[in-house]
Amino acid sequence: MTTLRDVNNAGFLHRERARFRAGTSALLGIVLDPPPGEGAAIEVADLPELRRIESRPGGGASIGAFVTLEELSAALPDLCPPDATLANVRMRLALHDARLAIAGLGNTRSAPIDAAPLAPHELPVTIEIAQVRTGLGIAERRRVTNDGDASFAVGVTVALRVSRLARFEHVRIMLDLDGAIARATLAERRLEGERCDRDLIPEAARLAAASIPAADARSSAVARALFALVLAALRDAFDAARRPTAGVRAR
Repeated sequence: MTTLRDVNNAGFLHRERARFRAGTSALLGIVLDPPPGEGAAIEVADLPELRRIESRPGGGASIGAFVTLEELSAALPDLCPPDATLANVRMRLALHDARLAIAGLGNTRSAPIDAAPLAPHELPVTIEIAQVRTGLGIAERRRVTNDGDASFAVGVTVALRVSRLARFEHVRIMLDLDGAIARATLAERRLEGERCDRDLIPEAARLAAASIPAADARSSAVARALFALVLAALRDAFDAARRPTAGVRAR
């Protein structure tokens, strides 16, 4: 397949039996390599849109869903700093309101990148960003506890900006508990649009921790860990956002 029109035509022809072979997308965390005999395999590795990065008028960008982290960092360092982790870049894409263009059944649909489940017969083509925002403060914290049945791995990624009126904006708090990703939306809402007051940060951290019901010893330990991690990450992100060049803090 050499054009997106070819892809859509093949998707229309094979419908739900279509299976696209495109390789690995590090940005999306998926591998499209259907095994023999599964549906109608369609080779799309040579589709240019999947692996190119284009600037858009107004500061936006179109990013091939299968570009490498290194290619993205070279082209868009504000979006993907050289020292950023993959989780950090995914957070930045979500924070920039990135939308995923997805081909399937002869058409192309669009969905937010952090809420875009893919059907087996669909192909993610490009990640579209209306404007690459600067001045983000992003921080990450992780903790792993090995204690038999009470073991857990928890991670937190936080992003925010400080507006010209010294208010919190574009607040995102992502929680990773043993690989299950969720947003702490109540904590985000507590800060979004509020004046930048460090005293609000512990309250937001408590709301994030409360998203884990403390039903037993393990969940209680997770909630305590989350409070400390979100608190530290929010403070780091706030400090980073106030610097002349917002950066990344990862620990």
